[in-house]
This record gives sequence, C-alpha cells and structure tokens, in this order.
Amino acid sequence: MRGSLRFCKQLSFRKGETIFEQGDPAFGFYCLCAGAVKLWRWTRSGRCQLLTVIEGQGVLLGTEALIEHHRGYAACALEDSQLYFVAREEFALLPGLELLNAQAQLLVQVEKRLAETLGRGAQERLARLLLNNSSNSLLTLGELAALAGLSVEHICKAVQSPPNSRLMSSLSSPLVAVSRI
Repeated sequence: MRGSLRFCKQLSFRKGETIFEQGDPAFGFYCLCAGAVKLWRWTRSGRCQLLTVIEGQGVLLGTEALIEHHRGYAACALEDSQLYFVAREEFALLPGLELLNAQAQLLVQVEKRLAETLGRGAQERLARLLLNNSSNSLLTLGELAALAGLSVEHICKAVQSPPNSRLMSSLSSPLVAVSRI
C-alpha cells in the first residue's frame, strides 16, 4: 500500500498510548501492521463502553473518515503497535471494494459483540469471551468486564466459583481461561 500513496505515514504507538479520541477530526484512517488496539466510546450516561479489540495485520480502523468528519469512538494501543495512517487525500487512489469489505468486517465484529452481550446470560457471555478471544490476556479485569457487559465483582465471583458451576462447566479448559484474567 505504501509505495503508491503520497500521504501514507507509518506510525508507532506504545502500549496504552491513544491513537485517536472520540470526537477528534477524522483526517484519514489507519491500517494495523502489528500489535493490538482496543476501540471504545463514552456513552451518553458518561460510561466507558468497550466496543472491540482489533488485532491482525491489515485490519483497518477509523474508516468512518470516508463518510464522517469526526471520530465516533476512541482507539488505544493494547500493546506496542505499528500502523499506517492514510490521509483523506488518498482515498480516491484506494480500491473501493477492499476498503468497504474491511469496514464491513469491523462492523460485523462489533455487532456480534453487542448481540452476544444482549442475547446471552452473564455466565455464558463470560465463558464464551474467555474461550474465544486470544487478546484477553492484554485486557485489564475492568476491560474484560466491560467487554462481557458485566461488573468486575461479577467476574471475580464467577471465576472463584466451584468447578461444578455453570461457568466452569461451560469451559473446556478453565485453568487456562482463568489464568488469562
């Protein structure tokens, strides 16, 4: 991508460093080259809502810059990360179908997370989250709770429950999953 784009810049972010804030002007989008990034937003009630964790080379974030002029969520590096920033001026040079496909993938990921949070019981949400996400070891206990739509206290109680509980019986390898917290 970099060879054909004049306004593409490689950027490095340290663990915990903000990539962009909710409400910032959207001057372009980012392509993740290495690392992991969490996306979150402030709700109307003033709560921090974790949307998703992005990892994997080539994943795009901030593509709302194609249609919006301000960021609807914030992004923060979960670990040291490298990204390319593609300025709005370069959008016309990009293959449109690939860009739309990448954006659709991100939206589907966020929608799945919301549907899972709303459509399942607390124990099942936590069990699925612990089994299905390799990036859990990068999250704090509070972030894990936010991603599951639970309180930190609820997660602590669920993890400390006896082996015959619903949570532990839902996990195929509870010791591995619990050690990620």
